Amino acid sequence: MPIRNRIMGFTCCSKRVTKLHLAGVFLFLLVLYNEWLEYGLKAHNWLIQEEADEEYVRVLIAADPQILSEKSKLSYPLNIISTWDADRFISKTFHMALEKAHPEVVIFLGDLINDGSISNDKEFSESVQHFKNLMEIPEYVKKIIYVPGDNDIGGEINDPVTATKVKRFYEAFNQDIHTSYKFIDFVQVNAMDQHNSPNISMNVYPALGKRGRIRILLSHIPLLPISRKTFKEVIVSHEPSLIFSGHEHESFHFIGERKDALANEFWPLYAEGNMWVTENLSDHLHEITVPTCSYRMGKEKYGYGIAIIGRCSY
Repeated sequence: MPIRNRIMGFTCCSKRVTKLHLAGVFLFLLVLYNEWLEYGLKAHNWLIQEEADEEYVRVLIAADPQILSEKSKLSYPLNIISTWDADRFISKTFHMALEKAHPEVVIFLGDLINDGSISNDKEFSESVQHFKNLMEIPEYVKKIIYVPGDNDIGGEINDPVTATKVKRFYEAFNQDIHTSYKFIDFVQVNAMDQHNSPNISMNVYPALGKRGRIRILLSHIPLLPISRKTFKEVIVSHEPSLIFSGHEHESFHFIGERKDALANEFWPLYAEGNMWVTENLSDHLHEITVPTCSYRMGKEKYGYGIAIIGRCSY
């Protein structure tokens, strides 16, 4: 009997060890899938249309990363965990998108920093540097465009846009509102300024007079749904071929007429892997709204946009 008791005790202990091993293996596989395999599978299944044009430009578009700053961090110790996880997610997925797209141009469509507009100059400078460290751009990217959002320069009722904040943003990111690359002219339009101040948002660049150039408007807030007449006149005067925007945290396709720049069709991106193909030879004006790239926005889906822009030979 004493021997049997010892054997039974040993067997019972062996079962407990086995359960712990199984729990450990399950936890390891769960972390492996969530932190590595799922990212890889998503990136592998990301459809990218093959370029059929003789001349084309690949563009990677990111919207609303809203990098956390000191002002937006939670109380200790949750601030360490939440900030680390959010930063790691943004940086990792961005660089996976870079590797997949291998773009010549990278565009950030606003709300780069969560509390940029309400930060003092020192805090803003530190947040910008932190953003650049997380979203490090490889040398093969030829142009980087940073569009300000309401979290960066204001735009809400209690946080208005000011010339000082706009100037601070463009200086920190070494930006101009007009960027040209190959046959494309990218022009930033600020729709957050409720007064449409011409010194802030309404510079209109004349056509360069060269046939075959494409003009793309970049805005944090979607432009075609805006109904203000004066603002519509500004959009029409730009004579855009296409519009990219963010802010909504989801992916939409607005279609309007070039003559009035007012949306009359609206299509959400229903399924993963879908793509929209547009052309600028008709009277239609297309606007693509890019989803947020951060899980913190509370959306079921988030991601990046890849645009392959070709110039027709006719």
